[in-house]
Order: sequence, then C-alpha cells, then structure tokens
Amino acid sequence: MAFNWRKSPKRTHIEVIEEILDPKGAKILDVGCGLGQITRALTKLGADVIGIDPNQNQLKRARAAEAVRNEIYLEGTAQDLPFDNQSVDIILFFNSFHHIPRYAFAAAIEESHRVLRPKGKLYFAEPIADGPQFELGRLINDETEIRAHAYKNILTVPEKGFKAIMELIYVTESRHENYESYKTNSISIDPARAAIFTKNNLEIRKKFEKFSKNKGGFYTFKNPIRGNLFTRL
Repeated sequence: MAFNWRKSPKRTHIEVIEEILDPKGAKILDVGCGLGQITRALTKLGADVIGIDPNQNQLKRARAAEAVRNEIYLEGTAQDLPFDNQSVDIILFFNSFHHIPRYAFAAAIEESHRVLRPKGKLYFAEPIADGPQFELGRLINDETEIRAHAYKNILTVPEKGFKAIMELIYVTESRHENYESYKTNSISIDPARAAIFTKNNLEIRKKFEKFSKNKGGFYTFKNPIRGNLFTRL
C-alpha cells in the first residue's frame, strides 16, 4: 500500500528542532545550509550555528542576508568537514543529504561521527518523493531514485557508531514570492538548470501554478518530510 503522507501533521522544521534537539546554547553545524534560513532560525533560538555549503552562489546569498547574531557561513563538504574531532554538539542535514555525491554518503556519516561529541545529535530531514513540491521539482530534476538511495544510507547510521532515537514524518510548506523567484533560486542551486528552464519554461510555469496554493501573497507547496534522529555513542 502506498505511503499516505497526507495523514501526517503540518509542522515547521524549527518546531521539530525545538521539540527534539534542545538547540539553545549548542554548537551546531547546518550542513548544506543553502541560503541559510535554518542557520538563522537556529541562531534566533540561542544556538551557535555554522552553515556549511559547497555552493559559492548559495553562500554568497546567505552572507548577504541580515545577520541574526553570530552565525557563520563556510564553504565545505559533508564528507570533509573543516572541524576538530568531537567539537560539535549537533549536526543537521536539512534537505541536503541526498545532494551529497552518492559515493560520499558513507564518508559524510563517518565525518559526522568524528566531529560530534559523545552523545551529540545527528538529525536528517529529508524530503519524501511525493507531494506538490516534489511534483514541481521533478520537471527539473527527478530525485525519486536518489532520495530512496539516501534514505537507505541513513538507515545504516547505527552501524557507524550511532544509536537510533526516532523517525518521524511531518509536512512543511515551501513558499515563493512568484514563479520568477522560484526559478532564480533553483538556478542558484545548480546553474545547469538554466538550460532546463529555457527549454521547458512554459510547462514548468504551468505546473508551478497547478501545484501551488496562494497563501498570504505567497505561492506555497506542501512538502512531506521524513526526520531521523541519532545520537553519537
């Protein structure tokens, strides 16, 4: 029987973080931070947060945003974290683990174990290959297979010096000011997508309008998320 994410509660990433991670005062790595929304939100909660991303375009935009307090953005990869052994309290992968090269999944988990302090927390929030956001995105990059492969690797985390704490499913909403802002952000993540938009712009725009809901002047898309929490042994 197919998985029915529609029965899952609607929550924000930050609501989940506050409930299960206790971020205040913690040193946190937001791996694959993108534009830094999660990094800044965690900083507001009183954490000391470092956003890590290999994409210079995304980092430039993250650094250009108004700082909350002392958040930092560094260029780096999940499989080669620029931090000392056992120096971090929490490592987060928000919609980013499946973007790591598949050959580096195991190395990214091993690096997380190296950098985390004993009893440190490792949390993955990965989008499920279903729902309005996915249906729109698959016109640009169908991630069905890679998301499944990433989840398969997440399930191996307990074999690498971690204890599984919980798995939860919830639904978030992504939002965009308009189609052009969605297009700009997508191309910023991967400049090669510009050619896809040029070729299929009309079809993508139609799907954008079909799958979105207009809320408060923004175009919103439901996005089911699977969260997995582990602690370092």
